[in-house]
Amino acid sequence: MNPEQRSLDEQIITRYTGQPYRLPADLRREVERQWRGDPVLLYALADLDHSLRLAESWLLLGPRQVAVATLLPAGAWDVRSFDRARVRAVRNVPGLSASTLTLAWESGEPPLALVRYTHRQRRAIENIRVVLEEGLEGRAVNTGDPDDAYAEGVARPVREAQAMVAGRDAAVILRLLSYLRPYRRQVSLGLGAAALITLVSLLPPYLAGYLIDRVVRPAQQGLLPAERAATIAWIAVAAMAGAYLVRQGAAMVRLRLMSVLGEWVARDLRAELYEHIQRLSLSFFSRKKTGSIITRVSADTDRLWDFLAFGVVDVSLSAIMMLGLAGVLISLDRQLGLVMTLPVPLFVWAIYRYGEALNRLFLRAWRKWSRVSDVLSDTIPGIRVVKAFNQEAREIGRFDERNRAVTDEFNRIHRLWTTFWPLVMLAVHGTTVVVWALAVPRLLGGGAALSVGTFISFLLYATMFADPIETIGQIARTMNRATSSAHRVFEVLDTEPEIREAPAPVRLEPVRGRVTFENVTFAYDGVRQVLRGVSFEVVPGELIGLVGPSGGGKSTIANLIARFYDVSGGAIRIDGVDLRALDLGHYRRQIGMVLQDPYLFHGTVAENIRYGLPEASLDAVVEAARAANAHDFICKLAHGYDTVVGERGHTLSGGERQRVSIARALLHDPRVLILDEATSSVDTETEREIQEALDRLVRGRTVFAIAHRLSTLRKASRLFVIEDGGVIESGTHHELMMKPEGRYRRLYELQLHLA
Repeated sequence: MNPEQRSLDEQIITRYTGQPYRLPADLRREVERQWRGDPVLLYALADLDHSLRLAESWLLLGPRQVAVATLLPAGAWDVRSFDRARVRAVRNVPGLSASTLTLAWESGEPPLALVRYTHRQRRAIENIRVVLEEGLEGRAVNTGDPDDAYAEGVARPVREAQAMVAGRDAAVILRLLSYLRPYRRQVSLGLGAAALITLVSLLPPYLAGYLIDRVVRPAQQGLLPAERAATIAWIAVAAMAGAYLVRQGAAMVRLRLMSVLGEWVARDLRAELYEHIQRLSLSFFSRKKTGSIITRVSADTDRLWDFLAFGVVDVSLSAIMMLGLAGVLISLDRQLGLVMTLPVPLFVWAIYRYGEALNRLFLRAWRKWSRVSDVLSDTIPGIRVVKAFNQEAREIGRFDERNRAVTDEFNRIHRLWTTFWPLVMLAVHGTTVVVWALAVPRLLGGGAALSVGTFISFLLYATMFADPIETIGQIARTMNRATSSAHRVFEVLDTEPEIREAPAPVRLEPVRGRVTFENVTFAYDGVRQVLRGVSFEVVPGELIGLVGPSGGGKSTIANLIARFYDVSGGAIRIDGVDLRALDLGHYRRQIGMVLQDPYLFHGTVAENIRYGLPEASLDAVVEAARAANAHDFICKLAHGYDTVVGERGHTLSGGERQRVSIARALLHDPRVLILDEATSSVDTETEREIQEALDRLVRGRTVFAIAHRLSTLRKASRLFVIEDGGVIESGTHHELMMKPEGRYRRLYELQLHLA
């Protein structure tokens, strides 16, 4: 784990669990002293006592010992250690809010250790449990850095549930604004237009006061000739009209520039997000729901548009206008100006504090919105299953429940906002009432002199003064929406692909297809090993059958060959070069896969066959389809190769989809081919046609074929029997059948008997 990730995990643990983010240093020293220098390999916080009250006890695992340490009231540690060799059984009893882990010795004897813990510590405890269980089976597990394992185990559920919860809003906003950098010219023009709007908006109130004090009243008193007064008045009115025209012209420029700019930035963000998603590892997609990912690419990026288009400029405009108006109001009348301007920092502070509370609510609302999208992404692709089991009403109810939940969450936000905002504006208008209360006596002759024209100008400026405060409040709400969406978008952008390119990747020209496994171990979760010390070598052109019970590790081997995951230990070599050192894109272009449930994209038959080689000619497509025994049925379709197959190819039968998938692999012309149960879901006649196509497909390639129907692998060069994460038998069909007690022979004879 890199230092930045560990630091983030530690922040999350401290902020959202209130628990220690690592083992106390004094406890580590004491335990390792008792263990005579043996290091702590793993640890977890057992955060409940026997009465299910929150407490601080630690479960620690070493190479030869286990310890349970309890914090005493005086601050000292009570450490009880025992040998790992005494542990004969590991039992875990899960509960709704708490679980219990028991380390047992002999049957009937008191347990060696019994710890209780909340779900916060579930993954950290699970790591220790898996290592102990593997040890009981005689298998060692590489545990890695104990601090990293603990921080990852406790923080990861929080990270998966909430987007970048440890991030600061200011940093998120600054990062979001960095996307405006390529459009500096447009932003500058928008800010210039906003500044012009501010300046010309200050002119009409000044002219109104000038007309009353310097033109109208002197004309009424006979101090200014009527013709002279009329000329000045019309000039002032024309100046007002000009100011309004300039203001609206600048507003039009600002609106047009910034609305288009907002769309450009949202487009850039969507493109970057989708491009990054394409680079992420399969493990990311196994953790995230499809609806959540779709929402982030579509809805979350769209919510940023309003803030990027108008938020930046409007806040700048409002800040400039407030400063300008404050200066004008104080210059017109010091006493009244201070009454209007001094409360403004309090209003802004209240808006900021309330915005922080709203941001948390928006994060929760967007998560509930994602749950609505999750229902759609589940049911629409699986609509046949829904209808087959007559579960329409159930799915409608599930959607309605989540739809109501997200509506209630947004209504809660609206209730809070519509309570808070009128109170703020009431306070703003209350300052105007105070201004009237102070001005009326002065207008009537009491106190310092105040002319009617000056007061009218002041009132017009005061009316304008409320607008930027209201704008800042509304933009603060928009910013909260944008910030919560930006959190979710940046969470994906900050997710590092687990499969990374080497600094100087190697390109094999050409790939010959020699595949070597050297003592390969692998664990999807980093602890529970799915493959244990697998070693074999496959020469170019061999057809290798992977057989064995479900869950043995066959598909994992295929995933590792395609480098969908990296090995936990050992190495995989392609033509003698470590797979991790290869140019990943170039290598995967040499890999072909035909899966049990072939995936076809919405598009024509020809487009699906061309998917791996978009530039292929129609003749090449037809040739591949003929080799896959697909040409005849394609020609019978309504539009032949131009027939649209629908999403996931639902307009074709299972066997037809499989043959299109084989044609796609043939056209791709891979050097290493993976067949995963390619004939398991079709009838006998279709299986024969698919098998003929597969026989053509495998010629001259290194092939790994996974099959439960063992009769389909009789022609394999060698068979590997995979069970419990290892290769327990290998050889040809004839060689394995010669083993009277062999696992392969028992499986083969069982299938013959059932047939």
